[in-house]
Amino acid sequence: AVSLGGRNSYMSKLPPAGSAAPSAAPDPPKPAAYGAAAMTDLVDEIQWSSCECLNAASKDGLGRVMKQGLRDQEDLLLESDADEQLLLTIAFKGPMKVHSLQVDAPSDGRAPKEVKLFVNCPSLDFDDAEGRQAQQQLELAAEQLGTRLPLDFVKFQSVQTLSLFVVSNQEEGEVSALSGVRLWGTAVATTNMTEFKRVAGEKGEGE
Repeated sequence: AVSLGGRNSYMSKLPPAGSAAPSAAPDPPKPAAYGAAAMTDLVDEIQWSSCECLNAASKDGLGRVMKQGLRDQEDLLLESDADEQLLLTIAFKGPMKVHSLQVDAPSDGRAPKEVKLFVNCPSLDFDDAEGRQAQQQLELAAEQLGTRLPLDFVKFQSVQTLSLFVVSNQEEGEVSALSGVRLWGTAVATTNMTEFKRVAGEKGEGE
């Protein structure tokens, strides 16, 4: 007779009918935040000494609307001087990816309406801004003021300076006014060559 021991021993290893299936593998870790969720307030990345604002009624106007603690005070305004136009140039400590912005302004008709955005034009003046092609042009409706607005992200990938040219205001008056400007984005990843060379040197010395 043929021995069935091999078959019986194989069958004995199978789980009995009706037994629970092995527990499922744990869920994989959630991916890192991306898109708008990964973007942070860029206020700490601004190089204040290299920022400027043309046609402002006061020299400290830019700080009033962008610095922490000041930009939240609605009565601290950046106002235009000779006419309705303003040109803000914001410099960063390093290259940034700028994702979105928010413009806060009074509701008396002086809030910006047409705003042009320029990238990496640190010496931009009004003549340049009038004739140069902007990276993006915004036409702000009153209800968009005070809300976070996404930019055309692919055009703001390595921003060292960002210029905001306020062309007109909501009621076409002679004075434009802002109470806050906020920017969101992230730093461009860069290689620390000093650290790279040090590690490469240590590797060579050990071989």
